[in-house]
Amino acid sequence: MSGDTIIAGLTALQADGLACVVCGADYLDVRVPHLPVGRSVTGSQVFACVGCDPDARRAAGGVLR
Repeated sequence: MSGDTIIAGLTALQADGLACVVCGADYLDVRVPHLPVGRSVTGSQVFACVGCDPDARRAAGGVLR
């Protein structure tokens, strides 16, 4: 995904960049590496866990940390 990708249909936490847009992991409760994958309809940057996003896995060298 590109950083310019607009992702709709997210929960409030996901749309604020506080949870994974794929699995919903709450980054305030779970420490997991995550990378930006786009923006919500409000313009906030949104993220996916490295293990959830194929592009994120490639960017991390395929290593799940």
